Amino acid sequence: MAKVKKIGTSRIRKITGGKEPLRMVEEFMIRRGFDPAECLQQRTSDIASWAVPVGEDEELEVSLEGMNRPPETTLYMGVNIMSVPIRECHQVVTASLTVADTLIGAKLSLVNYDIVLSITNYTANMSVNEIDYMYELIYMQKPGVLEAIHEELRSDR
Repeated sequence: MAKVKKIGTSRIRKITGGKEPLRMVEEFMIRRGFDPAECLQQRTSDIASWAVPVGEDEELEVSLEGMNRPPETTLYMGVNIMSVPIRECHQVVTASLTVADTLIGAKLSLVNYDIVLSITNYTANMSVNEIDYMYELIYMQKPGVLEAIHEELRSDR
């Protein structure tokens, strides 16, 4: 009978969730020409949030939530589309709901007094290119969404 050779213990580490979501978001921001440290708004063990200046009076909110639970870590990216006037709020919300049905990979939400165009996704197996794709989806659809909401409002009158 042949001798059985002992095999040493395995040094394979199990990595759950995405590849360091915090590092990926920072890499995305650097790639786009933003300073992650300068844009950082909040950082805890569970949440990281950045306000990225993308226009004169416009900020892109980027948030990582659930960082202490890697399989459940989510990335949120959103930008305000327009303010909702109180006097015509039901018309603006109705027009926004109509337009929201046409979006690709994004959603419209009413947050305080603003309509927000956003994307939320799990970071498991996500790459920097996918974060970049989320950014492109938002900014390619933003002008059309705003125009479509205004068109809906005009057609209601």
